[in-house]
Amino acid sequence: MWLTRKLSGEKAVRLHSGQVEAGGLSVQGERLYEEPEQLMPYGLMSVAEAGRQAVMLEGYCAGVAGAPDSDIRAGEVRLYSAGGAEIYLENSGRVIINGQVFEPKEG
Repeated sequence: MWLTRKLSGEKAVRLHSGQVEAGGLSVQGERLYEEPEQLMPYGLMSVAEAGRQAVMLEGYCAGVAGAPDSDIRAGEVRLYSAGGAEIYLENSGRVIINGQVFEPKEG
């Protein structure tokens, strides 16, 4: 039993969380992670606001905690910035960019 605990402890994934600091992406967790690589879908990039809680996985930033958006439904996507810019993809096919509505193409 002691051997199982020892072996599983060596192979365990190290998961930590910490505060995002100002000035680029730096996360203060068990140590300071300066400009860690971020795990995101291809083609997306963002830098979280200072004070947000980040999840670190083996030295990579696996995500930044945020309040769930209660205004969107399952399957929809909302992309937004701290400055107020927004792109909203609805299940109906409508796209809303900064309040301007684009109806889905027919066909």
